[in-house]
Amino acid sequence: MAFRWIGKSQDGKSVTLQRLEGCPIKTPPYATSTWLDNNADLVRVGAVLDVETTGLNQNEDSIIEIGLRQFSFNRNTGEILSLGKSYCCFQDPGRPISSEIVELTGITDEMVAGQNIDWNHVNSLLEEASLVVAHNARFDRPFVDRKSKVSKEKVWACSLKQIDWSKKGFTSSKLELLNIYHGFFTDSHRAINDVDALLYLLSLPENDSNKPYLSELLNNARRPMTQVIASAAPFESKDHLKGRGYSWDNTNRFWSKFIFKDEVPTEMSWLEDCVYCGPFGGMTRDIPLVDGFKN
Repeated sequence: MAFRWIGKSQDGKSVTLQRLEGCPIKTPPYATSTWLDNNADLVRVGAVLDVETTGLNQNEDSIIEIGLRQFSFNRNTGEILSLGKSYCCFQDPGRPISSEIVELTGITDEMVAGQNIDWNHVNSLLEEASLVVAHNARFDRPFVDRKSKVSKEKVWACSLKQIDWSKKGFTSSKLELLNIYHGFFTDSHRAINDVDALLYLLSLPENDSNKPYLSELLNNARRPMTQVIASAAPFESKDHLKGRGYSWDNTNRFWSKFIFKDEVPTEMSWLEDCVYCGPFGGMTRDIPLVDGFKN
């Protein structure tokens, strides 16, 4: 499927990109105060969250910036009805930030010096949300779970994994490139900028159904997940597993993949045909919704 570029000129020779200022979501005209009062059972509060960190190790590295914004949405349609409270703050990690992270994020030691995230405030914002959204929840959630008792009990949704961007014609699911495909750009790798960019992106309609991307994310966030563990897989099958999206667990020494529970029969058949060449020799583990994307 070819994606319809937003901002492409009529002759198809150029694309115009607009800098995203804030989060300019267009709310549906029906979302009046009267409608909201009469349809409170359809309205839910979500929170988009992003963190910048000193590195990729979720056990040893630290958060240096958090960005969070609440929003209300129609649980049936995925339409965003309003923007809510936001919070953005630096955190002094207590050690120098590496030059690689400074170059990536623009966050320096001077910017974070003496700064501390108010985790009580973060908890209060998360407590009001029925869903926490991140573009790579498997990265962000473990960092936040270490600091927030509320986060551990929330259902998280991942717009990177729970929206089928490739089926929609995108060759990359990186947030920066998805933004460009949709005609806008922002200063990436700063927490609140990425939060607003993601929330705006999720409010846009997809090309075929004209439904907001958030609609697909909500549907998939409600679907139970299963971890498929290809234990004792033959060594020569590693390229097949890697190509199908399996990750190697160096501690437990197995390949595994998280999929929707209703996809397990198809995945088992593939493993039996392409990996084990016989009966499935691994195991599966169902993941409670509140445990999705945990470390």
